[in-house]
Amino acid sequence: MDIISFKDFIRRYYSGEDFVVFDTETTGLNTFHDDIIEVGARKWSKKGPGEFFEELIWVNPGKMNQAAWEIHRIPTEAIQQARKPEDVLTDFLKFCGNRPLVAHNIKFDFPMLNSNLVRSGLRPYQNDQVACSLIYAKDKLLPGKLEELASHYKVEMQSDSLHRALYDVDLLIEILNILMKEHEPEEMQYSLVL
Repeated sequence: MDIISFKDFIRRYYSGEDFVVFDTETTGLNTFHDDIIEVGARKWSKKGPGEFFEELIWVNPGKMNQAAWEIHRIPTEAIQQARKPEDVLTDFLKFCGNRPLVAHNIKFDFPMLNSNLVRSGLRPYQNDQVACSLIYAKDKLLPGKLEELASHYKVEMQSDSLHRALYDVDLLIEILNILMKEHEPEEMQYSLVL
């Protein structure tokens, strides 16, 4: 995993590169043994947010960690009606293409994704250049939790929707849009002379 520096992330964003902002909800925190139960993603570039992907993934109900459930509160019945991991993850890979992935805690989500891909008989994600808003926030001495970062930037949140994959993705995109505007390269800035 090669984490894109914040300066390079900004440059690539302003050059028009497409990214996929994604998030996972899981049965626990062990990237080698726990399973993804929901994946959400949205294509994102300086043109704005684009197409989205959101789907629950079937898992054995016995694998659900109580602490994880208390965070995302995804009903077990909904997970039991979801498609198999290999089918959902195959569609997710098609959605992403080979775009760089962005997550709020990429050091968790990217290994979790790759572990689930391999255990589903699929190849790991091919583009290992990734961006991490959590690392960028910490480098700038900003709050680390997604909801605290949203509060810092006065981004409106619905607390009952937090920790659902696509909602967290869209919240992160709002924060990323603010960060990109705050750090717009000088050559992109201009002023009107009246």
